[in-house]
Amino acid sequence: MASRGFIELLRLADLAKSRKSGRLGIQETDWQGVVFEVGGQRLVAPLGEIAEVLVVPDYTGVPLVQPWLLGIANVRGRLLPLTDLCKFLQVSSRARQLNQRKVIVIDQPSVFSGLLVDRVLGIEQFTKSQYRPAAIDADSPFAPYNHGKFIKNQEDWFIFMPSLLMQDPRYIEAAI
Repeated sequence: MASRGFIELLRLADLAKSRKSGRLGIQETDWQGVVFEVGGQRLVAPLGEIAEVLVVPDYTGVPLVQPWLLGIANVRGRLLPLTDLCKFLQVSSRARQLNQRKVIVIDQPSVFSGLLVDRVLGIEQFTKSQYRPAAIDADSPFAPYNHGKFIKNQEDWFIFMPSLLMQDPRYIEAAI
């Protein structure tokens, strides 16, 4: 099982902010997600679909694959395919250097994969009343992986579902 160290640190940091601001215990949290940015778009993925967050590990390129598949990394004895989510979605990365980016690890029964994103901003909590089934703009490259949004502090927090990405045949078939 992958280490959940970074996710736990994000959760503890959020808990500390909650205590400091006095919002702890004010309302029950129904949903938690990992907030990240890809190509300037802020998204939130369900905490239960993210195994961990890593700095970009050393990896080895793989021949005859799509350009968005960066290579394979050895993470605690497991081979982790690394996907540049910006390249896959054909959006421009806002990160200036590779070492500024993060890897969101998806560990599902049939898929173990790392998604390279521009930034990971932390964990955000939402309530059921903040959820709206409204989808992101249909022209957005994120639309096939979107499952509604939350409205919090008069901002839209679009939900990115890694499980939907893992079902996309374009993603699964990375060979040229």
